[in-house]
Amino acid sequence: MAGFPIKNILSKSFKLMWPAMVVLLLTLFISVFFTKSVFVTGMESFWKILLRFFRLTLILTLPILFLPYISVFMQYLLNRGNYRLIQVPGEISHEFNRWHSWLIRPLQCIGLAMLIAAKFITVLQIFTGDTITAATILPSGQFNPARFLSITAIAMMTSLLLSFLWTLDDLGIRYSNRKTGEVRMIGKYIGILLPIIFGFYGMFSLFESHEHLLAVQYIFRMIIVLYPPFVVMTVLNFLYIEKYEPILLEKLKIDSRLVLMDKQEVS
Repeated sequence: MAGFPIKNILSKSFKLMWPAMVVLLLTLFISVFFTKSVFVTGMESFWKILLRFFRLTLILTLPILFLPYISVFMQYLLNRGNYRLIQVPGEISHEFNRWHSWLIRPLQCIGLAMLIAAKFITVLQIFTGDTITAATILPSGQFNPARFLSITAIAMMTSLLLSFLWTLDDLGIRYSNRKTGEVRMIGKYIGILLPIIFGFYGMFSLFESHEHLLAVQYIFRMIIVLYPPFVVMTVLNFLYIEKYEPILLEKLKIDSRLVLMDKQEVS
Protein backbone atom coordinates (compact mmCIF):
# COMPACT_ATOMS: atom_id res chain seq x y z
CA MET A 1 0.00 0.00 0.00
CA ALA A 2 2.98 2.34 0.57
CA GLY A 3 3.55 2.46 -3.15
CA PHE A 4 0.24 4.20 -3.84
CA PRO A 5 1.12 7.54 -2.13
CA ILE A 6 4.44 7.63 -3.98
CA LYS A 7 2.68 6.85 -7.25
CA ASN A 8 0.14 9.59 -6.57
CA ILE A 9 2.87 12.11 -5.75
CA LEU A 10 4.76 11.28 -8.96
CA SER A 11 1.58 11.49 -10.99
CA LYS A 12 0.70 14.86 -9.49
CA SER A 13 4.24 16.14 -10.04
CA PHE A 14 4.27 15.25 -13.73
CA LYS A 15 0.85 16.82 -14.24
CA LEU A 16 2.10 20.09 -12.75
CA MET A 17 5.37 19.98 -14.72
CA TRP A 18 3.96 19.37 -18.19
CA PRO A 19 5.05 22.76 -19.66
CA ALA A 20 8.66 21.92 -18.79
CA MET A 21 8.33 18.52 -20.46
CA VAL A 22 6.81 20.07 -23.60
CA VAL A 23 9.67 22.60 -23.94
CA LEU A 24 12.24 19.86 -23.30
CA LEU A 25 10.76 17.55 -25.94
CA LEU A 26 10.52 20.37 -28.49
CA THR A 27 14.13 21.26 -27.77
CA LEU A 28 15.20 17.66 -28.34
CA PHE A 29 13.26 17.41 -31.60
CA ILE A 30 14.50 20.72 -33.03
CA SER A 31 18.13 20.12 -32.01
CA VAL A 32 18.28 16.60 -33.44
CA PHE A 33 16.60 17.29 -36.77
CA PHE A 34 16.90 20.98 -37.55
CA THR A 35 19.28 23.46 -36.02
CA LYS A 36 21.75 24.19 -33.25
CA SER A 37 19.15 26.02 -31.20
CA VAL A 38 20.47 25.21 -27.71
CA PHE A 39 24.26 25.11 -28.21
CA VAL A 40 24.38 21.45 -29.39
CA THR A 41 23.18 19.77 -32.55
CA GLY A 42 22.92 16.36 -34.24
CA MET A 43 22.04 12.99 -32.76
CA GLU A 44 24.50 13.44 -29.90
CA SER A 45 22.43 16.41 -28.75
CA PHE A 46 19.72 13.99 -27.55
CA TRP A 47 21.67 12.61 -24.62
CA LYS A 48 23.58 15.87 -24.00
CA ILE A 49 20.37 17.88 -23.62
CA LEU A 50 18.84 15.26 -21.33
CA LEU A 51 22.02 15.08 -19.25
CA ARG A 52 22.14 18.85 -18.98
CA PHE A 53 18.48 18.97 -17.96
CA PHE A 54 18.85 16.34 -15.22
CA ARG A 55 22.09 17.90 -13.97
CA LEU A 56 20.59 21.39 -13.71
CA THR A 57 17.38 20.02 -12.17
CA LEU A 58 19.34 18.19 -9.48
CA ILE A 59 21.45 21.26 -8.68
CA LEU A 60 18.37 23.49 -8.46
CA THR A 61 16.15 21.17 -6.43
CA LEU A 62 18.65 19.90 -3.85
CA PRO A 63 18.64 23.23 -1.93
CA ILE A 64 14.88 22.83 -1.38
CA LEU A 65 15.67 19.98 1.04
CA PHE A 66 17.63 22.47 3.15
CA LEU A 67 14.67 24.85 3.61
CA PRO A 68 14.15 23.82 7.28
CA TYR A 69 17.81 24.58 8.07
CA ILE A 70 17.72 27.85 6.14
CA SER A 71 14.54 28.76 8.04
CA VAL A 72 16.26 28.16 11.39
CA PHE A 73 19.19 30.36 10.37
CA MET A 74 17.01 33.15 8.93
CA GLN A 75 14.66 33.29 11.93
CA TYR A 76 17.67 34.06 14.15
CA LEU A 77 18.40 37.04 11.91
CA LEU A 78 14.81 38.23 11.53
CA ASN A 79 13.22 37.57 14.95
CA ARG A 80 15.09 40.28 16.84
CA GLY A 81 13.97 43.08 19.13
CA ASN A 82 10.53 44.34 18.20
CA TYR A 83 10.58 42.50 14.87
CA ARG A 84 8.84 39.14 14.49
CA LEU A 85 7.80 36.82 11.70
CA ILE A 86 4.04 36.35 11.64
CA GLN A 87 1.58 34.44 9.48
CA VAL A 88 -1.25 36.39 7.87
CA PRO A 89 -4.16 33.98 7.15
CA GLY A 90 -5.46 36.03 4.23
CA GLU A 91 -2.09 35.80 2.49
CA ILE A 92 -1.65 32.00 2.71
CA SER A 93 -1.68 30.26 -0.66
CA HIS A 94 -2.42 26.53 -0.72
CA GLU A 95 -3.56 26.44 -4.34
CA PHE A 96 -1.18 25.75 -7.20
CA ASN A 97 -0.85 29.00 -9.16
CA ARG A 98 -0.14 28.11 -12.80
CA TRP A 99 0.61 31.70 -13.76
CA HIS A 100 3.30 31.97 -11.07
CA SER A 101 4.74 28.47 -11.38
CA TRP A 102 4.85 28.21 -15.16
CA LEU A 103 5.79 31.76 -16.13
CA ILE A 104 6.49 34.37 -13.46
CA ARG A 105 8.71 32.35 -11.12
CA PRO A 106 10.74 30.59 -13.86
CA LEU A 107 11.40 34.02 -15.42
CA GLN A 108 12.38 35.31 -11.97
CA CYS A 109 14.83 32.44 -11.68
CA ILE A 110 16.29 33.00 -15.13
CA GLY A 111 16.57 36.76 -14.61
CA LEU A 112 18.21 36.42 -11.18
CA ALA A 113 20.58 33.72 -12.46
CA MET A 114 21.62 35.98 -15.34
CA LEU A 115 22.12 38.90 -12.95
CA ILE A 116 24.29 36.78 -10.64
CA ALA A 117 26.22 35.52 -13.67
CA ALA A 118 26.87 39.07 -14.87
CA LYS A 119 28.13 40.14 -11.42
CA PHE A 120 30.17 36.94 -11.13
CA ILE A 121 31.97 37.65 -14.40
CA THR A 122 32.54 41.27 -13.37
CA VAL A 123 34.20 40.14 -10.12
CA LEU A 124 36.38 37.67 -12.05
CA GLN A 125 37.49 40.43 -14.38
CA ILE A 126 38.46 42.65 -11.43
CA PHE A 127 40.47 39.90 -9.70
CA THR A 128 42.15 38.47 -12.80
CA GLY A 129 42.59 41.68 -14.75
CA ASP A 130 41.60 39.82 -17.90
CA THR A 131 38.64 40.30 -20.18
CA ILE A 132 36.14 37.51 -19.54
CA THR A 133 33.30 36.98 -21.96
CA ALA A 134 29.90 35.36 -21.55
CA ALA A 135 31.41 32.18 -23.02
CA THR A 136 32.47 31.38 -19.45
CA ILE A 137 28.91 30.45 -18.57
CA LEU A 138 27.41 29.53 -21.95
CA PRO A 139 26.70 25.81 -22.43
CA SER A 140 28.99 23.97 -24.81
CA GLY A 141 29.30 20.53 -26.28
CA GLN A 142 32.31 19.70 -24.10
CA PHE A 143 32.56 19.27 -20.33
CA ASN A 144 34.50 22.10 -18.74
CA PRO A 145 35.17 21.89 -14.95
CA ALA A 146 35.43 25.67 -14.53
CA ARG A 147 32.17 26.26 -16.40
CA PHE A 148 30.45 23.47 -14.45
CA LEU A 149 31.52 24.91 -11.08
CA SER A 150 30.49 28.42 -12.15
CA ILE A 151 27.04 27.31 -13.29
CA THR A 152 26.59 25.16 -10.17
CA ALA A 153 27.39 28.09 -7.87
CA ILE A 154 25.07 30.46 -9.76
CA ALA A 155 22.22 27.91 -9.86
CA MET A 156 22.46 27.05 -6.16
CA MET A 157 22.57 30.70 -5.08
CA THR A 158 19.48 31.40 -7.20
CA SER A 159 17.67 28.35 -5.84
CA LEU A 160 18.49 29.04 -2.19
CA LEU A 161 17.37 32.66 -2.33
CA LEU A 162 14.18 32.29 -4.34
CA SER A 163 12.97 29.03 -2.79
CA PHE A 164 13.17 30.63 0.66
CA LEU A 165 11.36 33.80 -0.47
CA TRP A 166 8.68 31.74 -2.24
CA THR A 167 8.20 29.69 0.92
CA LEU A 168 7.58 32.82 2.97
CA ASP A 169 5.23 34.19 0.32
CA ASP A 170 3.18 30.98 -0.06
CA LEU A 171 2.86 30.51 3.69
CA GLY A 172 1.72 34.10 4.16
CA ILE A 173 4.75 34.96 6.29
CA ARG A 174 5.25 38.67 6.87
CA TYR A 175 7.68 40.79 8.88
CA SER A 176 6.01 42.62 11.77
CA ASN A 177 7.21 45.50 13.90
CA ARG A 178 5.48 45.05 17.26
CA LYS A 179 6.23 48.62 18.29
CA THR A 180 4.73 50.38 15.26
CA GLY A 181 2.35 47.64 14.09
CA GLU A 182 3.85 47.80 10.60
CA VAL A 183 3.68 44.58 8.57
CA ARG A 184 5.83 44.13 5.50
CA MET A 185 6.43 41.51 2.86
CA ILE A 186 9.94 40.03 3.04
CA GLY A 187 11.81 40.43 -0.20
CA LYS A 188 9.27 42.91 -1.58
CA TYR A 189 12.06 44.84 -3.26
CA ILE A 190 13.10 41.81 -5.28
CA GLY A 191 9.53 41.74 -6.56
CA ILE A 192 8.38 40.15 -9.77
CA LEU A 193 9.88 42.30 -12.49
CA LEU A 194 13.18 43.50 -11.01
CA PRO A 195 15.10 40.19 -11.32
CA ILE A 196 13.79 39.76 -14.86
CA ILE A 197 14.62 43.30 -16.01
CA PHE A 198 18.03 43.61 -14.37
CA GLY A 199 18.93 40.02 -15.21
CA PHE A 200 18.36 40.45 -18.92
CA TYR A 201 20.06 43.84 -18.85
CA GLY A 202 23.07 42.23 -17.20
CA MET A 203 23.24 39.55 -19.87
CA PHE A 204 22.98 42.14 -22.66
CA SER A 205 25.98 43.90 -21.10
CA LEU A 206 27.95 40.65 -21.28
CA PHE A 207 27.24 40.42 -25.00
CA GLU A 208 28.12 44.05 -25.71
CA SER A 209 30.91 42.92 -28.03
CA HIS A 210 28.37 40.97 -30.12
CA GLU A 211 25.77 42.25 -32.52
CA HIS A 212 22.43 42.94 -30.87
CA LEU A 213 20.64 40.28 -32.90
CA LEU A 214 23.24 37.66 -31.96
CA ALA A 215 22.99 38.68 -28.29
CA VAL A 216 19.21 38.24 -28.40
CA GLN A 217 19.65 34.80 -29.98
CA TYR A 218 22.08 33.72 -27.24
CA ILE A 219 19.76 34.93 -24.48
CA PHE A 220 16.77 33.22 -26.09
CA ARG A 221 18.74 29.96 -26.24
CA MET A 222 19.65 30.27 -22.57
CA ILE A 223 15.99 30.80 -21.67
CA ILE A 224 15.04 27.63 -23.57
CA VAL A 225 17.79 25.69 -21.75
CA LEU A 226 16.92 27.02 -18.29
CA TYR A 227 13.12 27.08 -18.46
CA PRO A 228 12.42 23.31 -17.97
CA PRO A 229 14.62 22.79 -14.87
CA PHE A 230 13.38 26.02 -13.29
CA VAL A 231 9.74 24.96 -13.79
CA VAL A 232 10.56 21.64 -12.11
CA MET A 233 12.14 23.58 -9.26
CA THR A 234 9.06 25.78 -8.76
CA VAL A 235 6.72 22.78 -8.78
CA LEU A 236 8.83 20.75 -6.34
CA ASN A 237 9.14 23.79 -4.10
CA PHE A 238 5.33 24.05 -4.00
CA LEU A 239 4.92 20.33 -3.24
CA TYR A 240 7.57 20.47 -0.52
CA ILE A 241 5.86 23.41 1.20
CA GLU A 242 2.51 21.65 0.89
CA LYS A 243 3.83 18.57 2.68
CA TYR A 244 6.11 20.14 5.28
CA GLU A 245 4.27 23.36 6.14
CA PRO A 246 4.00 22.59 9.92
CA ILE A 247 7.74 21.85 10.13
CA LEU A 248 8.67 25.04 8.27
CA LEU A 249 6.40 27.16 10.49
CA GLU A 250 7.99 25.59 13.57
CA LYS A 251 11.51 26.25 12.31
CA LEU A 252 10.64 29.86 11.51
CA LYS A 253 9.18 30.25 15.04
CA ILE A 254 6.12 32.00 13.74
CA ASP A 255 4.22 34.07 16.29
CA SER A 256 1.23 31.98 17.36
CA ARG A 257 -0.97 35.09 17.49
CA LEU A 258 -1.94 35.20 13.84
CA VAL A 259 -2.58 38.66 12.50
CA LEU A 260 -5.95 39.21 10.88
CA MET A 261 -5.93 42.12 8.54
CA ASP A 262 -7.15 43.26 5.21
CA LYS A 263 -4.91 42.52 2.27
CA GLN A 264 -4.46 46.22 1.56
CA GLU A 265 -2.85 46.79 4.96
CA VAL A 266 0.09 44.55 4.07
CA SER A 267 2.77 46.67 2.40
